[in-house]
Amino acid sequence: MDAEFEVAPLSARFVFGSLSPAILSDLAGRYADEAGIDVRHWAIWVFANGCSVPVPTQIDNTAIPAIRAAQLLKRTLEKVSQVQMHAMSEADRFMISTAMSQLEELNSIGIA
Repeated sequence: MDAEFEVAPLSARFVFGSLSPAILSDLAGRYADEAGIDVRHWAIWVFANGCSVPVPTQIDNTAIPAIRAAQLLKRTLEKVSQVQMHAMSEADRFMISTAMSQLEELNSIGIA
């Protein structure tokens, strides 16, 4: 079962705040390893619970299923939150906490 999502016209800065460059940089490396692509542009897949997952525009959910995209984001958020811990603002901590909760919710209903 794959998750239903919409591609939304959101900027990564709006979704992830000041951590967006670090998040997108780490994700680009993960997508390069996973799919062998050089990420040029990002799209945001938005799930019913509000979870926003950046994915390269060069792929769709047949190349990388929504389940896998959510897992890659979760790993990235875990890494970025550890590396940037001391530099994060309260807003950054809230954003990561909220995103992780949304990803866990997707996981708990069997989507991710």
